[in-house]
Amino acid sequence: MLPLYEAAAIKPAVVQVESHPYLPETELFEFCKEEGIVLLAFAPLGHGIRPGLLEDPVVLSVASQVAKTPAQVLLAWAVQRGTAVLTTPKSAERARENFNIAPLPQDAFEEINRIQTRQRLNRVVQTGVPGFIPSVR
Repeated sequence: MLPLYEAAAIKPAVVQVESHPYLPETELFEFCKEEGIVLLAFAPLGHGIRPGLLEDPVVLSVASQVAKTPAQVLLAWAVQRGTAVLTTPKSAERARENFNIAPLPQDAFEEINRIQTRQRLNRVVQTGVPGFIPSVR
């Protein structure tokens, strides 16, 4: 990102990348904070892959502690760390659920930060043309 950033006549205001507890993009996130760039996390719930983030034992434990759904916990974690989030709810009910988040207790936030699983869930980057899904012939 740095060479592109340094060469850009107009600096980016937002960088959109896959980001969640399994792929926190910590180095990029810190760079963005230092440069005043918003990190917009897509797939903050893990693309709905099962088993995945929504079934993670740490996320489930925190959800139970704070009486929220695993999705609400993941969104709260993302917002609390300072990222913007992009979700694609499948229903109005899910959209309302996504807005009904609250800050996590600091110990719960740190517990999620300590998740060791590292996994990219968006397979489009494996197509060889990031950002584009190859057409089916």
